Order: sequence, then C-alpha cells, then structure tokens
Amino acid sequence: MRKCFTTLLKLAKAPCLLVLLTLAYTPSWAQLTVTGKVTDETGQPVPGVNVVEKGTATGASTDVNGKYTTKVSSPTSVLVFSFVGYISQEVTVDNRTVIDVHVSPDDKLLGEVVVVGYGTQKKKDLTGSIASANLQAFKESPNVSILQSLKGALPGLTIGQTNQAGQEASINIRGVSTLNGNTSPLIIVDGLIFSGRLSDINPSDVASVDVLKDPSSKAIYGSQAANGVILVTTKSGKTNQKPSITYSGNYAVSSPTVNAKLLDRDAYLQKVRDINYYNSYTKESGYTQLNPGWDFINSDMNPPLLEGIAAGNNYDWYGNLTQPALISNHSLGVSGGSDKTTYFLSAGYTGEKGFIKNDNYKRYTARLNLDTEVTNWLTIGANTSGTFTDFSGDAPNVGTIAVTAPLVLPWDANGNFIINPVGDANNNAFLQSTNDNFETQSRLVGNVYGVVKIPGIKGLSYRLNFGNNVKFFKEFGSSIYGAGRTGSAFKNNAYQYEQTLDNILSYTKTIGKHNIGATAVYGYNTGKYERTAASGSGFTDLDLSYNNLALAEIRTIESSAWKESLLYQLASATYSYEGKYLLKATVRRDGFSGFSKNNKTAIFPSVGLGWVLSEEKFFNIPVINYLKIRGSYGENGNKVARYSSLAVVTAADSSKYIFGDNGTTQIGRTVKTLANNDLKWERTKGINIGMDFEILKNRIDGNIEYYNSNTYDLLWSKVLPQTSGFSTVLSNIGQLKNTGLEFMVHGAPVKGKNLSWDVTVNFSRNRNKVVSLLGDDLNNDGKEDDLIASGLFIGRSIGTIYDYQINGIYQVDEERPAGFEPGSHRVVDQNADGKFTPADDRVILGQAEPAYSFGIQNTVSYNQFTLRLFVNSIQGGKGGYLKANVPLSNLGSRGNATNSNWFDFYDYWSPRNPDAKYSTSWVGSPVGTAAKGYYQRNFVRLQDISLSYNFNKTVTDRLRMQNLKLFVSGKNLLTLTKWDGWDPETGVGIDSRNPYPVMKSYSFGLEVSF
Repeated sequence: MRKCFTTLLKLAKAPCLLVLLTLAYTPSWAQLTVTGKVTDETGQPVPGVNVVEKGTATGASTDVNGKYTTKVSSPTSVLVFSFVGYISQEVTVDNRTVIDVHVSPDDKLLGEVVVVGYGTQKKKDLTGSIASANLQAFKESPNVSILQSLKGALPGLTIGQTNQAGQEASINIRGVSTLNGNTSPLIIVDGLIFSGRLSDINPSDVASVDVLKDPSSKAIYGSQAANGVILVTTKSGKTNQKPSITYSGNYAVSSPTVNAKLLDRDAYLQKVRDINYYNSYTKESGYTQLNPGWDFINSDMNPPLLEGIAAGNNYDWYGNLTQPALISNHSLGVSGGSDKTTYFLSAGYTGEKGFIKNDNYKRYTARLNLDTEVTNWLTIGANTSGTFTDFSGDAPNVGTIAVTAPLVLPWDANGNFIINPVGDANNNAFLQSTNDNFETQSRLVGNVYGVVKIPGIKGLSYRLNFGNNVKFFKEFGSSIYGAGRTGSAFKNNAYQYEQTLDNILSYTKTIGKHNIGATAVYGYNTGKYERTAASGSGFTDLDLSYNNLALAEIRTIESSAWKESLLYQLASATYSYEGKYLLKATVRRDGFSGFSKNNKTAIFPSVGLGWVLSEEKFFNIPVINYLKIRGSYGENGNKVARYSSLAVVTAADSSKYIFGDNGTTQIGRTVKTLANNDLKWERTKGINIGMDFEILKNRIDGNIEYYNSNTYDLLWSKVLPQTSGFSTVLSNIGQLKNTGLEFMVHGAPVKGKNLSWDVTVNFSRNRNKVVSLLGDDLNNDGKEDDLIASGLFIGRSIGTIYDYQINGIYQVDEERPAGFEPGSHRVVDQNADGKFTPADDRVILGQAEPAYSFGIQNTVSYNQFTLRLFVNSIQGGKGGYLKANVPLSNLGSRGNATNSNWFDFYDYWSPRNPDAKYSTSWVGSPVGTAAKGYYQRNFVRLQDISLSYNFNKTVTDRLRMQNLKLFVSGKNLLTLTKWDGWDPETGVGIDSRNPYPVMKSYSFGLEVSF
C-alpha cells in the first residue's frame, strides 16, 4: 500500500511520464488486423462509429460506407463499437479478421427513470413537465451546495447568486405566483418533505435531482406545490457489487469578480474638493481650477479627519478587514451490496473561509443508506444522515467598512481600538470582529421504510415511510463593546422537530397492450419548535464570556414555541396503450392547521395526456426518431404561515399595568392581529403543453414547453380602517397570471475516434401579470384601481417599476427649475405644469423581472481529457431586469458625503466631470431621493469551466485502483455586463453598504476509487 501511494504521488506530479513508462513495460503481442462493416437496424451503413480496442486508445472510425479497419494487440482482444444514439456493443475478436456488426438505436434517454413523487416513472411515459439535472457536468466544480450545480442548468429553474460563506441560495421555479404567500418550492429528499437548507446536504451524496414544474406533476404534492417541487434522491448501493471506496476532494482559492477598492487618501481628498466645488475651485474657471485660498478646514470634515490629513494617514480599511477566500471539500464514500442487501456510507467535510474576515463556514456530514430484502415479499431500509454546520465568528460590519475614511486609523497611540474613529455614529469596524461568537446548527435525519408485496395479488405493494427530522440551533455571543461599552452577552438555544408518515399503496398491471397503474397515499407531516434565549448587559468583566449571564447587571429571558400539522390523502392512476396513448390523473386533499376553521382543507386535481406520434403507423418521417405531444392541467396550493387565521395575543410592555397604590406590575395582554375565519388556500390552476423529440438517428434530442397558470385567492394583508383598532388583516384577494416558454436541446455535433463534443442549450421565458386585486373602482373610471402604494398595477407584472423619469444631470451653467441644484437628476415633468408631484409625474419605467435566461453546457473529450464549459445568462430585453443603482442613501447632505467613503465604481458628477453617469446624492431636489437611475442587470457569465484527466485502465490496474481522475476548474471567471457594482445578479451596485462581492475561484482536485 505504501508503494501504491508513493506511485500515486509521483503520478500526480508527472502523469504523462508515468503513462509512457507504463506503456513501455507493457508486453508486446503480435498485432492482428480486423476489418468489417457496421449497419443499423434497417441494414443501412452507419458512418462515424468508433471502433476501439477495450482498455486502449487504439481504434478507428467507420467510413461513409460503414466500413472500418483496425489493429488489435491480441486474438482475444475485445472491440467496443460506440456511436451517439446507438447502444454500445463489445465483441470478442476470437482470432477473427472480419467482424460485421449491427447496431440498434439507444432509447436510454426515454428509458431513464425519473422520480415523480411517491414513485418513479420512465421518461417516455411522462405527461407532465419534469426536468432532470445533469449533475455530472458540474462534478469538478468546487460547489459547496447542490444548488450551485443546478444554477442556470435547467429551464424554468432560477437559483440565486451567493456571496457569503455557507449562504443558502434562493430558489424560484417558473416565476412568482404569489404576492404575500410562501415563495419557496417544496423540497423532497428521498421521498419525504425536507424543510431545511439544501446546503446541509453533501453534494457528493446526491444521485439525482428532478424538478416538477407543471401543475399536473406538482399536484401530487398539493399544498406548497404552487411554487414547484424539487426531488432530491441520495445515493445507494447496488446488488451483487463488491465494496467500492471513493474519495473526492478539491481545494479552491477565491477572489472578487470585481476588483473594486475604497477611495484612498488622494481620491478621498479629491472627493471632498468636488463636494465643495463652489469654494474649493474658482468660479471664473467654471469650477475646474483649484482655489489656492481654500483649505479642508473650510469643509464639513470632522476633526478626526482633519487630524488624519495632518498626520498623512492613508489606511486601507477594506484591505485590512478582508482576506483571500478559501474552500476545501473532502468526501469519502463506501458502497456495495450482496444479492439481498445494499448499502451506501459516506462522510464529508467542507470548509469555507469568506472574503470578509470571520465570515467562516464549516460543514461535517455523515450518511448511511441501507436496504435489505428480508424475504421475497418484504424489503426494509433506512436513509439516515447527520449534518453539523458551524458559522462561528462575528464578521466586521461591512457597511461600516465601506464608509470609513482612509484618513483615520483603527487604533490610538497606545494600541487600543478607537470606538468612533471618524467622530460620527459609526463604530470602528474592527470592534465586531473581536466579539466571542459561537453559532452551530445540527440536523439529524432518520427515515425508515418498509415495502410489502401483497401475497396473492401480483403488482400490488404497500410501502410505509416514517421520517424524523431533528434540528438543534445554538447561538452564543459576547462583546466587551456592547450595551454602550458596558459589555453584553447572550445565549440562544432552539430545537425543531418534524415527523412524516406516509402509507403508500401501489398497483401495476399489464393486460395485453394495456398498462395500468394506481397509487393511493394517506399521510401526515407535523412540526414543532421551541426557543429559549437569555441575555445580559452591564458586566464588570467578561472573562467567562457568555457562560455566566448571572454576572450581568441587567438580565432578560424570553422563550417562544409553535406547532403545525399537515394531513393529506392522494389517489393517482396511470394508463397507457401500446406505449402510444398515455393518461395520468391525480386528486389530492390537504388539510393544514394554519388555515381558518371554515377552510382547513382543499382538493387539488390534475390530469395529463400524452400521444407518441412516432409510434403510429402513419408516421413516416425518417429524420424524426421519436416525437411525443403531451398536455396537462392541474391545481396546486400554497400554505399560509401558521396561526395566520387566528387572533394573535401578545404580552407587550405597553400592556403592563399597576393595580392599586404601591401595587406590583401586572402583565396584561393585547390582541395583536384580527382573526379571519374565512381565510383559505391560495390556489394555482394551470395548463402545460409540451413536446419531446429525438431526431437524426437520436443524435439530437430535446423538449419544448408552454405553460399558462393563474393564481386565485391571493394571500394579502388588507388595510383596515383605523377605527377597527387594527391596521391590516390577512385575506384572500385577486388573481395573478404566469405564462412562459421553455426549451432544452441536447446534441453531439462531433463524435469521432478520439474527439467528441456534447452540447446542451436551455432557454426560459416567463411573464407574470396582475389580473385583479381588491376589485375596487373608487374613482369610477370603469377600471379596477391599482394598489400604487404597494407597487401593484392591473395588467402589469408584480415587479413593475413606477417612478420619476430622469433625463440627464443638471450642469452648473444650465437653467434649472426651483429647488434643483447642479449635479441633481433632471426629472421629466410629465404633465408640463412646472411642478413635480408623485401623482402626476411618476410613470411606469419597466419591470424588475428579466425577459429571458439561457444556459449553454459544452463537454469536449479528447482521449483521456475532458473539458467542460458552462455559460449562464440573464437578459432583460426591452425595459426588463431593471434595478435602481444609487449611491449611499444616507448621503443626504454635504456633511455626510464629506465624512463618508465609497468604492471607486461610483462615477459621480462634479464640474470637472460633467459627463458622469451618476448624480450627486447630497444635493437638493424637489423630489428628494425619489429620482433614481434604473439600469439593466443583463449579464453573460462563464460560470463553470473544468479540465479533467482520467487515467486509463492500464495505469489504474497497476495502482490497483478502479478509477483515478485529476482535475482543475474555475468558477465565475468572466462576467460580461454593463452593471456598475459588485454583481448584476445580486443587484449590489454602487451603494457601498453591502460590499459582499461574488467570488471567482480556481480549484484543483482529484477523485480516486478502489
């Protein structure tokens, strides 16, 4: 073994040299020439078929007549015949010199099994829209979460960008279908509801991810399914497989995709001059020549800044509170099985050190998946896992870092921290990083199941799923600078437990050309949570940190808890005739404790139809190998937050009272929210029309989808008259509509002897529209009123941007309306009345939602090398994907602007920079800060690129390995965009208060199995 690892180390340093040495020591055989012809199922020659001697790179390709000639090293060699769209064959030479082969179409894409909820189904039998992720394409990327492997890879699935260590990305499927309800999709892991973070799952443990997008597919999960369903299946062992040990690991170094810096001393002082241009520059020069009689003491600079000028300070706050970001991933898995039992055991570690100091994340995972066939009628199993995450460490306040001037230092002459170095309300950014902080989350999952094949009735089975999900939260902290520098400390402990029980009865039957399937489900999901917190302030010392809160002068304690439950029943049936005519129908009934007593339950039906035209006798288009048209209709629900329908009572300080003279304080209670006994489920009804195809001898395959969905009874906090004693009540209102188009196309433009190229393109377009709201017509114009204060407009998207229109920036010598100063935005007076009012001068500028998005995955293989590139893009089209990009909003005065710093991508106006992109936010305007510049966030990003080298069997056999792969990869290496700021996807622009950049990374890793 020691020799093996020594050889492996040398191999990592010089792989090519080792390959040459290995080949040099390989015994030589008398070569044998083999010829032949390859034909398809109709007898036609198939050109371009790869004919390779197994275990070597020696081979040839068939010519236009399907003929080939190659040499083999031994009479007992095995030839492998492979071609995209056809089933690969292995043929033993057996001393023959002529070998003709017939190849058959490979329908594996259609035969692939997809998880559909409470079971699986072949792709060729699907009637709904279900997308399966190609996880292999992102295997070499240093992804901390499986979500990063899904980002941009599936049409209709939008994964948000992350820019902090251990951050969970947002998830959206086919747009937003609610105004005030839950927007997160339902997550199902190994068949059971999962309410945690997908980042808690080790990506190396995931076998497949399937996304249910259309109403018919989602209806099987009824409640919460309005936002889509993500089905995650973890790995398992295989029967009759000897133990296989696999290690994979990578190490990544990251840095910001945008190399922005805070203004240094010279740029900062120039900024101060520009703010005070009317005195610091001469009027005669048009405020472009310095006034020699002006000094910084004449500005609004705070005394510490003036002292910093004299001292020559130029401190890099941003550089000293950031660090090189690092990621390391390590996973070890063992799998195998006998003829009755299979197992998968894994352990993993992920460490991420963020760009901001103390922004750290660690994750430890363990998993054991086991199942065994006890008898020929009983199978039992378990999917268990543990995830232990650590977020400990208090990162410095990034907003404070960004506004602190380089003229001041964090320490005084004695080496002590200066609490307010600029002399304003902003504390020293270093203070927070000195806090003692401990934050962990531990999740234990134990899912067990049993499958019984009912004796005497072939095809009938009963499955019992029993899931337990426990999570422990701990957050402790102390700060010597807290509570006005008197010292503070706290301890929070929380516990959450969920339980799921599914009773699943399934039946399948084939009668001639008829295939019948039925599923019935009865189950429940319950959850409970409790939290206890204690805190203290006013410590004489904090030597024991948060471990003795009794030392605090002021001590507080609080606790909270909740419970909720969901009960459901399901009946589903499938039918197909000759594999040509497909039907699936489902009805599900859900009851949730959070709804009103009059509307606890709701019923969600769906139906899907499919027709495989290519199976019809009249269909005779040689170029089309497979064509299916399908359509579906379904209804889905969206749950409300727990206790939303009830009148919630609070015991606030305002409810306390004293009864009688010298009485003690009594705790009273106040009704906080108004009950709504008619609050009901938000419902989404919709259709999906799709087409699946394979053409050019299965060389190209793909699908096209169109959907149209309407959400009714939208959950909304309706405003109440003040005389009611309440401000709002949660109610059901209006209607929202989503329509969209998606497609995915996969093909293999090149498939040669040594070179192959595989490409997948996906495209998504979604449009949402507010159809109805409150139904009011208070102005009697015959049209339903908009909710302008909430930014909601009938016939427009929910992301509609309604604001003042700007048209450039006012210059020094330009005539301006009263109240406007040079450097402020020129606002368009829409009704030309000389006034600027919100009611008359705001217009619809566009919408926040993008017009479309696309992703392109390329895989190029040459011998043992594989190059993968993935390009991701979001585009706004005309007036879409807009966001305001403005400087710090707290720069409302020249004084604030003078004493604050910002990053160098803020191209601000001044007389010496009249063509600047952005106005100065510290000058006056009749519309205040309401006039903003809105810019598109369009981008094209080289999101993932990797190069791997798989050592051939000759090398791995010598090392007694099953597989050995080395790889390098890059993430977010190139982003093409016109957006100014940290990143267009996160929407973090020139506002310096959130300087968390998106990171680009370079990684190196290996995967080895024994």
